[in-house]
Order: sequence, then C-alpha cells, then structure tokens
Amino acid sequence: MRKRLTNGLILLLTLSIMVSCSINPAAKIQGVYEVNKDSLSSSLQKEIDEESAFAAGLLNVAVKNAMIEFEIKGDSINGILFFAGEATIVNSSIIERNDSLIINIGESEACLIPTNTGLSYRGIGSKTSIILDRTERTELSLETLEAIESQKIVLKEKEEFEQNLGKWQQGNYVDEFGDKTGDGFAYCLVRGNAENSISTTSDVYVKTMVADNRLSFQIFNSSISTKESFPDSEFGLVKFKLPDGTVKSEKFFFYNNSAYEDENAVLYNYMLQNDGVIKVFIDLSTASDYYSDKYQFEIQRNNLTDILKSLSK
Repeated sequence: MRKRLTNGLILLLTLSIMVSCSINPAAKIQGVYEVNKDSLSSSLQKEIDEESAFAAGLLNVAVKNAMIEFEIKGDSINGILFFAGEATIVNSSIIERNDSLIINIGESEACLIPTNTGLSYRGIGSKTSIILDRTERTELSLETLEAIESQKIVLKEKEEFEQNLGKWQQGNYVDEFGDKTGDGFAYCLVRGNAENSISTTSDVYVKTMVADNRLSFQIFNSSISTKESFPDSEFGLVKFKLPDGTVKSEKFFFYNNSAYEDENAVLYNYMLQNDGVIKVFIDLSTASDYYSDKYQFEIQRNNLTDILKSLSK
C-alpha cells in the first residue's frame, strides 16, 4: 500500500513538472545569452553607406563597446541592452503570442526566436535582428551586473531631475576655493525651446535665478553642458504673457551670457504675488543686430515663497 502511494506521488510530481514545462513558453531556452558582435556588425553594415568611412568607423566603435546580455530563468528575462551610448535594463516576463515569444523592452516590445546556437532578438517593428549566443554560464557576468547597477543609478538621477523641473530649489554661492559662503539663492530649471536664424527649433534648459529681488535667466543646450551665447553688456526687451492673456515687456540687461531683470523687477513682483503659468519670450535681436536667436519657456511661482522663507532664516 505504502509502495503504491509512493509511486503515485512520484508519478504526480513528474506529471506536474511536465505540465509546468509545457505551460512555460521559455522552458526550452533557459540560460544566459550574449550578443554575437560579428553578426551584429554585419547586420548593421548593410544599413550604412559602404563608401562612408566615417560612418563605418563609428559603427565599429559602437559594436566594440556594445553590451547585450540576457538571462532567462523560469518565465522571465533580465539583463541589459547597451548600444551606441543608449542603455536599457531588461526585466520582463516572457509571454507567448501567435507562436512567438514576446518581452517588454522599455515602452516597446521585442520578439525572441530560438536558433541552433542561441536566440535571435528583434524589436517589434524593427528590421534588424540581433543574434545572441548561448553561453555556458548560469548567471549574468559581473561586468553586466555592474553595468545594470550603474544604469539604475543613472535612471534614479534622471527621475529625480525630471521631478525637480519647474520646482524652486535653494542654491549656494561659493568662494574662489569652491567652499560655500553661507549665502544662498533661489533657482529653478525648466525646459524650453530655441529658434535660430534659419528657423531650426531645438530643446534648451532655462535656469531662472532670484537674487536681489529680481530675476535672471541662463539658457543651456539640451545636454546642459554649455550656455547659449547672449549679447554682452547690452539692454534688450523680454516679453511675457500673464495667465489672463495680458502681454507685457520689460527691459533686461544681457551680460556674461545671462539676462538680468532691471531694477523695477516687473516680472518677479508679479510672479511673487500671483499663481499661474507665465510664458516668457526672449528675442536677442532686441539687444543686438548681430543676434537673432529666440527662446520660449514657462515659469511660475510654485514653491518659491517657501524657498525664500528658508533663505531668510
């Protein structure tokens, strides 16, 4: 009796494992896979001009530095897809759809196709497939794990940056040695757009500062690495539209690639006393005939009064 019961349990367990494997769409592709760089280079080479040595050189560098490695365990996949300076952390379940294995990559999807030596990876809507070789490892490499952790830090910093856009923050003045002087100022960073003389529009970031009860603006490129060039030691006009639709102009002084509100501080005083979004328009041609760039962005009081109170303590 006991022997038959034991045999029955073993049979039940075996059947359970078989059913589980048949349900799990990734059961046959368990393991760690890494990109085949020779195949990647060949696939991408077909998409560029064969006569462009510059493009070919960039491609070779991108392929050399590429890091694409996935671990498939159970019905989930995790790893990293890093190519041409863009990194995406992969952490997704694997589902079966129309006889294809589908995973989520960021906000899009990709398809996994088993091959004799590993997998073929292709983003949905993409014509390029990436060949992944199956390795003998059972875990992601240390280099990949470190890359994933680094990317998580980058994503966290980016998320915090996005959350702080438009919010007023406290900055600190420093001396020539880089030490804080004890004096602070209020500032906020917002996105805007720029238009040059040939009507090309680009994204910019605008840093608005409050000092001596007036506003000043600094405008940076999309990577916040360099300031936009302004006229030097010239006065110009800055327009702004109030929440009720009223448009006003105010004199600003352009100096050291910054724009400083005049002593009347019309814009600052309005913002300090009123809520709502204020649209700002800077036309550098009002300060110099040699400049034609135009900038548009929005500012609002938001939490400014709280920051000013903390600075006054």
